[in-house]
Amino acid sequence: MSEEKKNETHSQDLGNHGSDDMKSLLIPELNTSKLAFLGVLAFLFSSLEPFALFASIPFTISFLLYGKWKTFAMGVVGCLVAFLLVQVKFNQGSALGTFPLALIYGYLISRTIRLKNHPLQGIVTNGAAIFAVIIGLVLMVNFQTEGGLRGILTPYVEQTATQYHESLVNAVGAQGEQLRQLKDVMNDPSLVVDPILQYGTGFVFVTIMISFWVGTFVVLRMGALWRPFHEYPHDVKTLTSLKLPFPMVWPLMGVLALAIGHAYEFLGSWAEIIGLNGLMVFGVFYFFQGFGILSELLTYWHFFGFLRSMAIFFAVIMAYQILTLVGVLDTWIDFRRFFTNKNEEEKF
Repeated sequence: MSEEKKNETHSQDLGNHGSDDMKSLLIPELNTSKLAFLGVLAFLFSSLEPFALFASIPFTISFLLYGKWKTFAMGVVGCLVAFLLVQVKFNQGSALGTFPLALIYGYLISRTIRLKNHPLQGIVTNGAAIFAVIIGLVLMVNFQTEGGLRGILTPYVEQTATQYHESLVNAVGAQGEQLRQLKDVMNDPSLVVDPILQYGTGFVFVTIMISFWVGTFVVLRMGALWRPFHEYPHDVKTLTSLKLPFPMVWPLMGVLALAIGHAYEFLGSWAEIIGLNGLMVFGVFYFFQGFGILSELLTYWHFFGFLRSMAIFFAVIMAYQILTLVGVLDTWIDFRRFFTNKNEEEKF
């Protein structure tokens, strides 16, 4: 072998060795303490109701890094801990319900990534499956329990309103209007039970879809943690570039007509129930589309880091209806083309 050929072969070996070293630096070290930390983080999110939407994220990361069996084992341990805490009255039981559900969500999100499916396909498919299971269980309880769901909810609502009323009666700064509302619910629990029964279906659907969407969005943003182990062809841009097909506008207009028809007394109360539930079902997808537009607008304005996070937080919490409307209007206006044109002008 010539000297030139030897040098070339040696250079290739050094290059391959160097790339292997760089790859090994990118792969995080996995150990039991980090797995336990993810479990504790998931348990804390599950216990704190405002942060329950994020409970699936540690599980998803754990499934992607440690695999199914270790993560499911950690989930079983967490469920046992939640059960014991409820028995000793240390926890009110929110983690006992949310923790296993977050475990299932995390597995389904990680499965979407491992199968290399489109993230939106995973959200819709997994969300529809969980929704069907929950509605099926609710219907089974309704038909097999004496008095149905109303018989279960009525005493619970009455008891809860009574407890809150008693705790606020002697509280400093208690508002009279709030006490009056609680007393009305105590005397007539149907004020709360009826809306739950009428609009609970749409609310459950929206909650499930948002939970999957938030979990998928954050996990994709944290791709640096798990991409060394999984080759996934999609990123956050894929998720936020949602553009609903134009024909979806027609069923949206149909359910809106039902809701408006009842408001103007053209139709009966059934129209309001179907219309508002339908608006929630279709509205959640237009909300996702509006959020994607907001994300691109913040990028155009160069909002990054903490400032971007706060802008998104306040927009989602305080202006979710506006984001949904923006998503609907985007069907005709196509807001993204304005950002694209302006970005192209800046390049010149």
